[in-house]
Amino acid sequence: MNEPVHTFRLATPDDAEALLKIYEPYIATTVTNETEVPSVEEFRQRIVDRDGVYPYIVCEEDGRPVGYAYGSRLFSRAAYAWAAELSVYFSTDHRGRGLGRAIYGKLFDLLALQGVRTVVGKVVCPNPKSDHLHQKMGFEHVGTLRAASYKLGSWHDVNLWEKHIGNVEAAPEPLRPLAEVDPEAVRTILKA
Repeated sequence: MNEPVHTFRLATPDDAEALLKIYEPYIATTVTNETEVPSVEEFRQRIVDRDGVYPYIVCEEDGRPVGYAYGSRLFSRAAYAWAAELSVYFSTDHRGRGLGRAIYGKLFDLLALQGVRTVVGKVVCPNPKSDHLHQKMGFEHVGTLRAASYKLGSWHDVNLWEKHIGNVEAAPEPLRPLAEVDPEAVRTILKA
């Protein structure tokens, strides 16, 4: 039997239905703070809203989406432009295979090309697998928001993880939307 082939590419709005199927089981857990399953149209709009601005990467196994990760602006004020929040989700049968580390690495590289200097992960507790992923990827645990989330009848803490992916000692250049980054550099990162 052949080993499965994993490839990475940028998401398109046409991926909405497949990616929503990956995401939907998480809504019944505390992994995400979302409490209602979004419609396919709403999920498609989330992809459209990031398209060309921040990376939204799909991991495929033998041509079928099995996971995804994306970056988002951390906060809306102008001075936060060089910090991005990350999210990653894999289908339940594709967790624990090292794919989270692979897709996160590609996300870091693309965000760094854009000029992002700091990436942040917010992990609703308990989620030891996600905490472990962030630790393995070189993030530093910088704090915990106590009882910041209420879901499934309980209050939950949120761990904050931070990693610098660019020089935070120098003034930054303006952040470039992903659509303005060299397409060949993007392809090279996704295929590596």
